[in-house]
Amino acid sequence: MKKKRLLSALLTTVVAAGLLAGCGKVKENNSTNIEKITVTDRKGEIEVPKNPERVVVLDYGTLDVLEEIGVDNVVGVPKSGLPEYLNKYEDEKYTDVGGVKEFNFETINELNPDLIIIEGRQEDSLEELSKIAPTVFLGSVGSDYLNSVKNNSKVIGQIFDKEKEVEEKLSTIDVRVNEIKEKVTGNNLNALATMVSDGSMSVYGSGSRFNILYNELGFIPTDASIEVSNHGQSISYEYLAEKNPDYLFVIDKGAVTGSGNPAKETVENELVKTTNAYINDKIVYVDSVAWYVGGAGFKALDKMLDDVENVL
Repeated sequence: MKKKRLLSALLTTVVAAGLLAGCGKVKENNSTNIEKITVTDRKGEIEVPKNPERVVVLDYGTLDVLEEIGVDNVVGVPKSGLPEYLNKYEDEKYTDVGGVKEFNFETINELNPDLIIIEGRQEDSLEELSKIAPTVFLGSVGSDYLNSVKNNSKVIGQIFDKEKEVEEKLSTIDVRVNEIKEKVTGNNLNALATMVSDGSMSVYGSGSRFNILYNELGFIPTDASIEVSNHGQSISYEYLAEKNPDYLFVIDKGAVTGSGNPAKETVENELVKTTNAYINDKIVYVDSVAWYVGGAGFKALDKMLDDVENVL
């Protein structure tokens, strides 16, 4: 598998050169003089140029990390749905390649990138993108969000020679996570992560996409039997009243998509008002963009930790 991936990456240069020649975009520099390194992404080992000068990034988490460590070699980004905290990339110096799901192959090809970085939402296009340039597959891995941040940022640090900056940031994150976990576990706090969408509610337990609340930050799942699903387990008001969480962390999908009523209007009915979370003012309406679409990035993680830390 690894040999196959390495061979594919080597062939990419040849294929991309052919594609770009037709557009009159072939670089004049000799590619044999470009330093290469081997990194490990979610598919295995891949050879990439070190310190690539032209990078197309389809992963918000990677954009987040690059900005935080001072790398500005990005030439193309998906501007549709770009989180506000990444508004630097709205500038016209960065070419808009579309959305994270519906991006423009032709535009990416015309940018003549040295490297492309993607995440799970573009996985089906990995092979085609690799014909344009070496394509690194990062993004958040299901229930292992914190390790996704760590692993991805280390790969990015390797590629752009910013390993020291990455390690410094990760050390700061470890301190914050441990401090929060000590407070949570010291008080035996339980919690539920809930998503509100178009008036309906779903909960996410241990092993879910919001597992950071339980695994890394130490909250006891109020309900240990929640089914693991990408879309969560549908629940009713009676369910919340019966489970009676100490903390209810609410992700408002409508706040991300710009549709529907505010989550608070859905959540806080008379039954929910009987719960400890409501009585003690521990229904937490989180930064939904960071939690839902922000990806495995430093700013997104900081915002998530802020949401928890501020209510303890």
